[in-house]
Amino acid sequence: MAKLSYKVSYYIFYVLIALILVVLGLFFCVGYNNPVGEHNAPEHTETLLFLMYAMLGVCIIVTVVGSLLQFVTSLKDNPKGSMKSLLFVGLFVAVLAVAYAMGSDAPIVMGDGTEFTDAGWLKLADMTLYAIYFLVATASVATIVNLSGIFKR
Repeated sequence: MAKLSYKVSYYIFYVLIALILVVLGLFFCVGYNNPVGEHNAPEHTETLLFLMYAMLGVCIIVTVVGSLLQFVTSLKDNPKGSMKSLLFVGLFVAVLAVAYAMGSDAPIVMGDGTEFTDAGWLKLADMTLYAIYFLVATASVATIVNLSGIFKR
């Protein structure tokens, strides 16, 4: 079973690399349009954005399904460890909730002079940035603590 899983992931990886290279080739090598005066934008910007959205969506779905499956299968073998993993998922959701509450809904002025006023999307963008900042800082501190050898057994 492990060999089949490895082969499937191997082929999926190469299909994704090929797809990414094709979309990047379209983005960089196919023409440009001129949407605002002298500023040019590649014609396949939307294609690149849709690929990124699709890959992010698939990544989120696979992560959630994988963590749920791991939680269910490890619940009978290692209940303490599975509860610990559930605690960390809860902490992650709490970080996202706090970051969303911290987000600003003040309108912003975009490059072409128009205002963006959708409060939900503005708070979501701020939530994403705050969560990234917090998680990068946490990962950096954890790496430094791990390298220092404080918790060696």
